Parts: sequence; C-alpha cells; structure tokens
Amino acid sequence: MISSLIRIIIFSKLKSEIRKVAQEKDIVILGNGPSLKKMIEEHESFLTNKELLCVNHFPNSDLYEKFRPKYYMTSAPDLWLDTIDKQFVDASKKLFSTMAEKTTWELLFFIPYESKKHKRWQNQLKQNSNIKIHYYNNTAVEGWQWFKYFFFKTNIGMPRPHNIMIPSIFNSINLGYKNIYLWGTDHSWLKEISVNEKNEALINQKHFYDETVSTPKTLDKRGVGARRLHEILHKLMLAFGGYFILKDYAEYRNVKIINNTPNSYIDAFERQTLNFIK
Repeated sequence: MISSLIRIIIFSKLKSEIRKVAQEKDIVILGNGPSLKKMIEEHESFLTNKELLCVNHFPNSDLYEKFRPKYYMTSAPDLWLDTIDKQFVDASKKLFSTMAEKTTWELLFFIPYESKKHKRWQNQLKQNSNIKIHYYNNTAVEGWQWFKYFFFKTNIGMPRPHNIMIPSIFNSINLGYKNIYLWGTDHSWLKEISVNEKNEALINQKHFYDETVSTPKTLDKRGVGARRLHEILHKLMLAFGGYFILKDYAEYRNVKIINNTPNSYIDAFERQTLNFIK
C-alpha cells in the first residue's frame, strides 16, 4: 500500500478523463491474437449493435476501416517514446500515420498520461479532428481490497498493466459497460517461448495480421534491450494474475467479463463458445 501511494503521488493525475455513463450497448474488446481473424469470419454477426474497442497495431489492418471501432486503446511506451530501438519508433510512426489517414469517424483514443509530454505522436494525429484523445492513469495499485477499489473507482490507478487487455478491460468497466466480451485474446505465448544457443530468450508473439510471417524475437523492456527468460515469465505471471484482480473488481461493480476466444490461456473469466450465443 505504501509503495502504491508513492507511485500515485509521483505518477497519477487526480483529474480523470474516464467517465462512467449508462451504456446502452455491450462492448467487445478486439485483441490482436491469431484467433481474431477466424472469429470474425465465422461470427461477424455477433458484433452487430455492440461497441468495439481495438488495441495497439489494429489500425494497420483492413478491419479497422471495416468495423470503425468506437474506442482505440494503448498502453505500450514504445508507441510514444523516441529514445528506444529504431524499429519501434518506425512502427509507431507508421501506426499513427495510418490512423491519421484512415479515421473518418469519431474515435475515442485512450492513452496513458505519461505519453502527454511526448509530442511526436500528437503532431501526427492533430490534423485529424475525428480522433479525440483521452488520457488515463495506468499507475499500478496494490494492497487491501478497500484500498485498491477506492483508487480503481476514481480512475487514479489500476491493476499492473502488463498487457493491453488489462487497461482495456479496466477502462471498459469504469466507462459503465455491464457486459464485456473478449475476442482475439489467445495469450498462448507459453508454447512460443524458446532459448537459443546464444542464451537469448525468444518469444513468438503472433497476431492475426502477421501469424504466417511472425518469427521468435527477444522481448524488449519499454522499447529497449532484451528480457531474460525469468523476466518474460515474471511479466506473464503479473498479466495473468491481473486478470483475477479484474475478475473480482468486475464482480464488485456488477459487470460480466466473457471470454469468447477459443483455446485462450486466460483462466480468470467465464467462457462462452460463440456457436451457442444467440
């Protein structure tokens, strides 16, 4: 709790740009896992009359313009930092250039407050008035339940955001959605981890848009360097543990989180097979 309070004082803003309102529709969070393409091919009708939230590099795909999601969310520092490996800077420039060009509808863009002091990505988007930028606190808050939930409800902090799905689910709860569906949340990285003869820990992070060409790579830390195997496993442990924190928080807020992704490794949320959903 003391560590959390220190983080809040240093990193959090007391003014929240996340507002709870009564939502008339349910929301589907579109993860970028390999399963998403097939899910959409087979069950596209399920998305009708639902709000859509996409994440990270989704706008580079053709699905972005087709489905025109209401929300876009990111928490990855390599999308706004410049003092990182060049490949990440180039990728972020491509992403925001694509968003500025493609977004012809109103898009609510949620990004951590930390990014606000970095201007490159903002300059790329400022000419497109359809993109409405909203900042959120991604400060990790831990401790007793009453302590956590006070800062969760006031949007001052959240569970450790070690995967984009954590702030996506968390912010969907605090926006007032009562039913949250997860698509493309495979999270099946454990079987994609290896260590080569140079003692480099590699992970093949496949997405629906690059599954056939994706190759094992080292995992960076905030856009720089390479994580060791124990660091990769620790990051995954925090992410999967965070989903159980979200499960309890959702129940506290009377919200249902439903994972429709086949063969997903997330073991915290209710599963529903789309074939049986009307």
